[in-house]
Amino acid sequence: MKLRILPVLVAGFMSATFLLSSCLGNDTSEIEYPATSSITSFSIGTLHQTFYGKSSKGEDSIYVDTISYADCAFTIDQINRRIYNKDSLPKDVDITRVVTSIEADIAAIYYEKNGKDTVWTSTDSLDFTNDIIFKVMAFSEIQNNFVYGQGYRVSINVHKLNPDSLVWKHFDSSTFGEGIKLTEQKAVYQNNNIYVFGKTSAEETKVFRTGVDRGNISGWEDITPAIQGINIYSALAFENDIYYVANGQLYNLSSNSPIGALNNLVNLISATGDVMLAYTSDSKVCSIKADGSKEKDIDFIDGEDMSGRLYAVSQTASHNPSLWRTTVMKNGAETDTTACIYSYTSSDDTWVKYQPNYPTTCPNQKNISMIKYDGKLFAFGGLFDTFRSSVDNGLNWNEETGYMVFPTEEKNGIKPLSSYRQDGTYSTVVEDNGSKGSFMWFIWQDGTMTRGHLNRLMPKE
Repeated sequence: MKLRILPVLVAGFMSATFLLSSCLGNDTSEIEYPATSSITSFSIGTLHQTFYGKSSKGEDSIYVDTISYADCAFTIDQINRRIYNKDSLPKDVDITRVVTSIEADIAAIYYEKNGKDTVWTSTDSLDFTNDIIFKVMAFSEIQNNFVYGQGYRVSINVHKLNPDSLVWKHFDSSTFGEGIKLTEQKAVYQNNNIYVFGKTSAEETKVFRTGVDRGNISGWEDITPAIQGINIYSALAFENDIYYVANGQLYNLSSNSPIGALNNLVNLISATGDVMLAYTSDSKVCSIKADGSKEKDIDFIDGEDMSGRLYAVSQTASHNPSLWRTTVMKNGAETDTTACIYSYTSSDDTWVKYQPNYPTTCPNQKNISMIKYDGKLFAFGGLFDTFRSSVDNGLNWNEETGYMVFPTEEKNGIKPLSSYRQDGTYSTVVEDNGSKGSFMWFIWQDGTMTRGHLNRLMPKE
């Protein structure tokens, strides 16, 4: 895959004369740096880059390719005489053999090599493991001779970590409580908190909350409301609150009192814009406001049930930001080979169910889950063996074979995720929190947690 970065950016060119003064007794010596001793553009050429992936047989594959970085943006800081790229190159780029393209006021450009000034040519292959000093020679009228201008320190920045590498961390110290294990659960994220709705083996409903901050957790707090008949799979983040359905009615955690007059609700599917999509006892879907008022009824697909465990993602349509598209995924019957995927657009009055589209369909994996992460939809099953991704709202799915992979063996203190699950229940949710980072969280039956994130989505200070 060829990578292209931003067009060349050159900082403001400074044409003033540079002066350095040093005091020796009462005498002052001045060295003039001619105004014609500046570098005006800097770029690099084709570099070798190592890639990691899977072969057609599923085996690990490593290969080296040449990638053009001619469009990599370099900033020229004329005041501090520095040249550097703000956007670091990928981790596996080789910068020990770099051919540069440089323009200056005049053609006489030198660089320091082994402590000596060496004439630069456009065919030189340079090692930028350490910074290199470049100088432009120009004529000084005061000294009536050719002199070097003030040197430029040139850096080529490379990521220390692969930005597309998925990094994992396990938290085993925070549990729901002594002896508490959930046999069913659903997690939602809202305003720096993760909420888990669940049931115990004794059919007792539980609701827990933990704060999350820059990939860390504060510990679970039991906030179970004193309400019977909660559908734990209806938990939904909406309008700065958590909504849920109990005994056919709409509730939220801030009040834990019935909202509105509707009494035929079964499940909440997702939030689209300023409404929630709710599945009703007459096998329809309706859109409702935060106050519980119904906006409209939407025909659903005959014979399809949306009352239980499902995962849904709603996002604005790429061609029209005023439209919302909702994609829903759930397990099919045990005999089904593909997962059940449904789609709805806010301008329509009906839902559609995607038909199997071999070979790019999503398999019907046990305890299947779907999340939106890094601009894609990702699906995976309870074995945590493979991510499958979709960029067209769940219509087509492709197996991830690059960096978006689950740990397959114990390494760096992380075990395969199936070992944390221990054949119990789990839920997953994405903490997408702007500059604070984007993490995917896996909550296990006892409340211990594992998180994953791409390096380039690490929290920014």
